[in-house]
Amino acid sequence: MSKYTKMSEDILQNIGGKDNIEYLVHCITRLRFTFKDRSLVDENAVKGIKGVMGIMEQNGQFQVIVGQEVADIYAEICKLAGIDEEDAIDENLDDPGQKKGFSIKNIFNVISESFAPIIPALAGGGVLKGILIMVSTYQWIATDSGLYVLLNAIADAAFYFLPFLLAVSAAKHFKTNVTLSAVMAGIYLHPTIAALANQTLNIFGLEIPMMSYSSSVLPILISVWLLSYVYKFVDQHTHKHLKVVVNPLVTLLIVAPLSLFIIGPVAVYLSTAMGSAFNWLFTNVPVVGGIISGLTRPFVVLSGFHMAMVPIKMANFANYGYDLITPVDACSTIAVGGMCLGAYLKTKNSDNKTNFFSAFVSGFVGITEPGLYSCAFKYRRCLIALMAGSAVAGGLVSALGTKCISYTMPSIICLPAFAGSIVKMLIGLGTAFFLTAALTYFFGVGDEEEN
Repeated sequence: MSKYTKMSEDILQNIGGKDNIEYLVHCITRLRFTFKDRSLVDENAVKGIKGVMGIMEQNGQFQVIVGQEVADIYAEICKLAGIDEEDAIDENLDDPGQKKGFSIKNIFNVISESFAPIIPALAGGGVLKGILIMVSTYQWIATDSGLYVLLNAIADAAFYFLPFLLAVSAAKHFKTNVTLSAVMAGIYLHPTIAALANQTLNIFGLEIPMMSYSSSVLPILISVWLLSYVYKFVDQHTHKHLKVVVNPLVTLLIVAPLSLFIIGPVAVYLSTAMGSAFNWLFTNVPVVGGIISGLTRPFVVLSGFHMAMVPIKMANFANYGYDLITPVDACSTIAVGGMCLGAYLKTKNSDNKTNFFSAFVSGFVGITEPGLYSCAFKYRRCLIALMAGSAVAGGLVSALGTKCISYTMPSIICLPAFAGSIVKMLIGLGTAFFLTAALTYFFGVGDEEEN
């Protein structure tokens, strides 16, 4: 018997037993159930199980939030229920059975699911780019040295060839041909096309604007979406002996021109417009932008919209060389750690102490879900303290003009990505952490632990 056996047995008992499970998978912090009969689930009983931080329902899934020990708990439940274990999924992936279609929600889902697998590559490259900027600024390494050239290539590869990475993950999401999707990325980044950036190409008398698509996001996502329909249609209407030649040829001859002549330019203009709007807000009324962004960040993460903000940030890096949103997000992240520490110091409930301290460690290094679900969205005064601390710190770093010079995870461990603004960033992070911790300690959870 493992230390998770009792907890797993209690979960199974209160969800209607193992026979009520239609599908079960887990992500970073949650068990994700799909049930045969939802009415058999006792929500209050599940929430009351020791070790359960909370529950939520989304896209047909009943999600039990258990924190970073989720893999061990999942394995124990599968063992007790006689279920084959599935690979862990990314935090933002939705129920595989959800309806697909054109809606704002599904657009956000596509962006989230496409970015989730490649975030580690972007985060690692972003930190390395920040370090290189720091060491070259202080002339600790010459920018024409062999070592710098090598490290810069390593740091920049994921960003320059971002369309390739997105093509693969988007193709998996749309369940279409991965190779042809990667070829579409290659067409966008082909040296001939890249050389024509900001010029026009004459096709049958029409002047078609050419763009630079390195580090772009929306063009390849839309192109792969289109390719998924075209490829399926061509495949259904092609003789089986001709598929190997006709399918890719016809698909690319249809999708590539539409992508280069319509989708690409429109998507670039749209991305630039979105980035410009946010940049205008943070440049002209920075305090307002920072306060609003910090205040709403917990709900942005809750809805999964934080992943949909990545294209806007990437457009800012491409167009301006920096982003003004990430510093606020980093302050909001560290504020979650401060909230959990304040709650840990204040509460007298032993179970909550364990949950809050674990969430504090996670929040401090950039994973906020445990803190949000076990504390912020469980105790309203903790949520208010988090929003206040995050808003104040967000307004402060925006007023100071803090910039992020490369994509990174918004956390304290990625400080090199804020090269040139590290002191300002530390002021904001310190304000977010200590202010939120103090507000939570004095006004957050108390002996009554009121929900």
